Amino acid sequence: MKLISFVVCCYNSQEYMRDAVDSLLKGGEEVEIIIVDDGSKDDTPKIADEYGEKYPSIVKVVHQPNGGHGAGVMAGVRLATGTYFKIVDSDDWVDDEGYQEVLNTVRKLDGKADLIVTDFQYYHGKKPVQQNSYDKKFPQNRIFKWKEAKKLSLTENMLIQSLMYRTDILKTDGLDLPNKVFYEDTLYIYHNLFYVDNIYYLHKNFYCYNVGRPGQSVEMDTSIRRYKDFLKVGELCFKCNDPYKYKADKAKFFALYHQIRISFYMCMCYAKLRHTKESKADLKAWLKTCKATNKRLYRRLRYFSVGFPISFPGIFGYLNAKIAYNTAQKLVSFN
Repeated sequence: MKLISFVVCCYNSQEYMRDAVDSLLKGGEEVEIIIVDDGSKDDTPKIADEYGEKYPSIVKVVHQPNGGHGAGVMAGVRLATGTYFKIVDSDDWVDDEGYQEVLNTVRKLDGKADLIVTDFQYYHGKKPVQQNSYDKKFPQNRIFKWKEAKKLSLTENMLIQSLMYRTDILKTDGLDLPNKVFYEDTLYIYHNLFYVDNIYYLHKNFYCYNVGRPGQSVEMDTSIRRYKDFLKVGELCFKCNDPYKYKADKAKFFALYHQIRISFYMCMCYAKLRHTKESKADLKAWLKTCKATNKRLYRRLRYFSVGFPISFPGIFGYLNAKIAYNTAQKLVSFN
């Protein structure tokens, strides 16, 4: 069995996908790389096939009609044979030294951890700008339970760049990511987190996250335009499971609650910042759906948490959303 299955979702990625794939090939025969060509119109399919032909024992290639990033991830999950599963965007790459430490860790763990967490580095182009680390929150270099971790703050979050779930969890927990919807990684993280009890944290930069490319989904203007996608994913998160099932396990409950809390605030924030009649109506309908789905969770998120000011009506809610976003941007430099 391969140690890690990497899925690289590609759509018109000819200009940069080689950096991603080449960085992963350094894992050799112990890994598999699943390149998903998501209906690309440029030379992405040709480049993917070149890798598949040159490295037939390492690289698998999927050509499918355009279904978005979620469809690409699900194609990867279906084909994955590695012990762990990792998503790598086609404009990102992995760090050589961190990669070798991750492989050593996976060999040592022998599948005993449900989730492996690593650090990652933000890049603008090829320039490193900020590290994302959990060294102040998680025990290092051993398997631990949720109760042994410190609580994450509102400026901290479990991010897809840091996470590597065990593959059998993804294949059996009912994960179903939506097609042609951005920001579905929020659902990917949240849905699978319910099935995690044993965690391993490696305090080492592994993933190199490029946020310097124009038009990316993490740009503020792009996120505001796509607020409907945030609402769609947020609704799916509300419907996929209930963190209150784990209320007796206070640490796990908080970990799950924290993830959906961040999602809830982002949904409200971007819909408020869109600031149109349509976005106001969409947000109102979304909040109604959330309330009908899980009234207890909805009330806690909307009225009994620090995000409460964002829910204010009119100009006050808009200004509070703007302040919240600008503050978060300065603190975590994600955009």
